Amino acid sequence: MRHLLFIGAAMMMVFFAACSKDKTEPYDPTPQFNKDVDSIKAYLKAKNLTAIQDSISGIFYNISVPGNGVDSVKYNTTKVKVLYTGKLLNDVVFDATTGTTTREFMAGSVIVGWQFALTRISKGGKIRVYIPSYYGYGAQAKDGIPANSPLIFDIELVDLTNPIQ
Repeated sequence: MRHLLFIGAAMMMVFFAACSKDKTEPYDPTPQFNKDVDSIKAYLKAKNLTAIQDSISGIFYNISVPGNGVDSVKYNTTKVKVLYTGKLLNDVVFDATTGTTTREFMAGSVIVGWQFALTRISKGGKIRVYIPSYYGYGAQAKDGIPANSPLIFDIELVDLTNPIQ
């Protein structure tokens, strides 16, 4: 009888072990982030461009026009009207506004790289940001943007409306 209990227990252990979930390593974005930063630095060097690298996020940027210094994005619910061009590091444009026709967004509904950029300028400001993929679309491909693509955006903050708080 003891022998049967031992065999039963052993079979239960095998059964439960077979049903356990695969233990995969959690995703570590650091290697891709470092690769993106190196790619952005190489792009800047090859094009003889300068940009400031934010010490906290690692995002690179260059403000060509700071704006009026008064009207700035204060909340995620701030509505912004922008002109922009988005391109990859190979200079292929994947999205852009046309002429003077602005696009309107809620500041908190755009990619993190844009959220960063919008807080660096005020109404009338212009900024170019070089965004590591972690702050863009990450490992997800999206509408002409391959997965893990660093992005470049030229953004002009034409107008904004902060909600009444």
